[in-house]
Amino acid sequence: MFYIRTADKLMRTARWIENFEGGVERLKGIILNDDLGICADLEREMEALVGTYACEWTAVVNDLEKQKMFRQFVNTEETTPQIEQITERGQPRPADWPKAFPAVRIEEDEIKLPRSQWKWRQLAKVSDLMPTQEGVTSAAIKYGDTQLAIFHVPNKGYFATQQMCPHKRAFVLDHGIVGDDLKGNIYVSCPLHKRNFSLTNGECLSDPDYKILAFDVKAEGDDLSLLLPDPTELDPVIGTSKWMIRQATAEMYGRGGAGQIDIVGPDGRYKPELELVHEQEPQTACAGACGDSKLEW
Repeated sequence: MFYIRTADKLMRTARWIENFEGGVERLKGIILNDDLGICADLEREMEALVGTYACEWTAVVNDLEKQKMFRQFVNTEETTPQIEQITERGQPRPADWPKAFPAVRIEEDEIKLPRSQWKWRQLAKVSDLMPTQEGVTSAAIKYGDTQLAIFHVPNKGYFATQQMCPHKRAFVLDHGIVGDDLKGNIYVSCPLHKRNFSLTNGECLSDPDYKILAFDVKAEGDDLSLLLPDPTELDPVIGTSKWMIRQATAEMYGRGGAGQIDIVGPDGRYKPELELVHEQEPQTACAGACGDSKLEW
């Protein structure tokens, strides 16, 4: 308690002792011999500190409502791996994460079904986001193999985007910081490397080489609905299995590793059709892509 009273914020105890006038001997006199006559006060403060301590994680474990805040998705108890697990020397581990990827703009026209044929789909509840006027709240939802992020911005309404940031292929945008620029554009800033994506059209305001998909949201009572195509139309564009980090990704971008690899295309998207071509071709030594232009990266 004497340390708490006298040390500077975030000061390590070793540094505190080194800087304390009189050093260790002076501290012994204060703490052991009560040279300042404050030991009784220190004991009372310690009892109050210990007596009022509560472990926040224990509270979560014992409270089903609080546990809901730590679900991967608010609309299902299912979980989805965010990175491929591989086996190395008989032990499982996450696949290597490449240091860099080529920039990617994910455009709406990659979805074969036109927006005019999309439908409103109820995927979450207003209560899932616990909206307040104090600040932005958000949540992740699962839709087929696709992960989406929903945001509530006070006095602005609800917004939705894909969950994956294309910069590092991380499914983290629901944890991003939401703000607006001088022109009033509302954006979500990726929590990893601060790429700012518009919540209205998905454009990256800080790097035009990137773009994500943004979706319309409407609230009806406690229901939140998103205007979306069928999962079979959306999954081939932003599905988790298409974009999750795989060992093949690391192999391709220079971070070698162990384990069986899949085939990815030049932008890091998983290409099962290329894997099929690779399996069917004769396994002979050759230069380049063995005559198949699909493998010329």
